Amino acid sequence: MPGTRNERPQVNLADLLSRTAATHGTRIAVELGDRSLTYTELDTLAGRVAALLTARGVTPGDRVAVMLPNLLEFPALYYGTLRAGAVVVPMNPLFKAREIAHYLNDSGAVLLFAHESAVDAATAGTAGSAATMVPVGPGSLTDLLAAHPVPMQAMTREEHDTAVILYTSGTTGVAKGAELTHANLVRNAEIITKSLFKFSPEDIVLGCLPLFHTFGQTCAMNAAVTAGARLTLMPRFDPVLALQTIQQRQVTVFEGVPTMYAAMLAAHAQQPGAYDASSLRLCASGGASLPVEVLHGFEAAFGCPVLEGFGMSETSPVASFNHPDRPRKAGSIGTPIEGVELCL
Repeated sequence: MPGTRNERPQVNLADLLSRTAATHGTRIAVELGDRSLTYTELDTLAGRVAALLTARGVTPGDRVAVMLPNLLEFPALYYGTLRAGAVVVPMNPLFKAREIAHYLNDSGAVLLFAHESAVDAATAGTAGSAATMVPVGPGSLTDLLAAHPVPMQAMTREEHDTAVILYTSGTTGVAKGAELTHANLVRNAEIITKSLFKFSPEDIVLGCLPLFHTFGQTCAMNAAVTAGARLTLMPRFDPVLALQTIQQRQVTVFEGVPTMYAAMLAAHAQQPGAYDASSLRLCASGGASLPVEVLHGFEAAFGCPVLEGFGMSETSPVASFNHPDRPRKAGSIGTPIEGVELCL
């Protein structure tokens, strides 16, 4: 009965999308080139993906691997998998067969959505695993979902159920999977949106970071969806294209790793004044320490503050950050975000 000691809160990370679709349905959720999806369209696609997975025998708790670059299909498969109650296992589309095999066998994935450019490696990697490989390319979702026109409602999950398994880099051995719960990821996205980066539906976020990585997945995709902001995708980072996109799309938020900032600053140095980045209100850097000279140089060139922070796959990922409304220290990872304690 309600209120008993054994009752556990229920939440599904995919609810972030459904809630935003209910209030900002006609706004563009994600775009790439001349293709885009509104929040209503993305939510409907996710529901149809969930119906497809259920028809294929995927049950709550099953692992579904998604091995795609930054394409419109990624969020549809990501939120659709969650909506079916399954667990997303994001994978780098550049992986070789042995890496694919390790991820699939270690996670116990039953299905692998692989980009068409990686079909050969994915086919070899799935051999000897329990996973079935499904190739994904332009227009393939239309065909895959043709028999599933009715969106499925999100499966109820408990807040401590695993939502995503993100694998570490494996610098001290083979990559190990960090199991992130629905509550982990929802809370991190909400803090990023509401108190750290202060996203609004008017924001346009440049998605240069790979969505299969924790930084791009939570800080860009999940946070943008939470706020009803627009995510502008780039499948592959290029500094000139990034600066052109910021100008053409009037991007307000850029998130990147230090090498991206250095490359964009170098592109500016080659053609000073060629790129108008005045629409930017906030930049965020993570993944490694940002050289102070790059930080100061970027801010001077583009007139936008760059906030640094720290996080890990295991922390969903943000643990500490410089805050936009507080004094910040160049070269520092800032202070713990709400709900986090750090000690030396």
